[in-house]
Amino acid sequence: MRDGRVSFLGGNGHGAARLDAARLALPPEVELVDTPYPGFEGRPRAGSFEAFLDAVASHLRAASPNLVYATGIGGLLALALRARGELAGVPVLLQGAVLWGLERRWMPRVMRFAPAGALLRLFAWRSFQRRFARTQFTRPPAPETLAAFFDGYARCTAAPDLFAWMTPALLRRLERELAARPAALDCIRVWWGDRDRVVTLRELAWTRQALGPGADWPLRVFSGWGHYPMIDEPEAWARATSDAVAQARAV
Repeated sequence: MRDGRVSFLGGNGHGAARLDAARLALPPEVELVDTPYPGFEGRPRAGSFEAFLDAVASHLRAASPNLVYATGIGGLLALALRARGELAGVPVLLQGAVLWGLERRWMPRVMRFAPAGALLRLFAWRSFQRRFARTQFTRPPAPETLAAFFDGYARCTAAPDLFAWMTPALLRRLERELAARPAALDCIRVWWGDRDRVVTLRELAWTRQALGPGADWPLRVFSGWGHYPMIDEPEAWARATSDAVAQARAV
């Protein structure tokens, strides 16, 4: 019998296959539920950011998770949902999340002016894939895992939408909305890998500066983890996540 459910909010280009090894490593009492995004894995795109959030919120309400695990842009999505009054009382775990560093990252700035689909073409280049795998994973993934990882980008037609929606203007809006709803910043914890080269801990400092004391969330840094621990070391990730679910259920 399942007694713990984790809803997973993935990053840009996410595909459910990224979680295959992690799901197998979890104990049977913990269920890992991937949250499908519009415009990912061949699904129809959303017409607006609000419609995108509506779809994500609807799935989360149906899943009724004990814990929301958000990584990459999933972290910003989780806060956007909290700003709308969603996920009240549901613990949120941010791991290597893209937050207020969004306006300092070079790729979002470039992609707002690049032709639609440029990111997809970049991730399709074999030379880029080899370099990415060499620098962003802490151990070489199996060939089928790597193929599925980059296939997620190839099938992510929403990438241009997200770069158009996730801008400094969105951050300013969230600052206002979260300030008006301070409880939205409660029940949030943060995990980071000390070998994460995709998103560094500066992200958290910039977020605290923007959101104030309410964003002084408990932080746990994992030695040896990169940005994708569920792929690099699924057994260790499963143990840590199982513990986090147990803690969330005890709250």
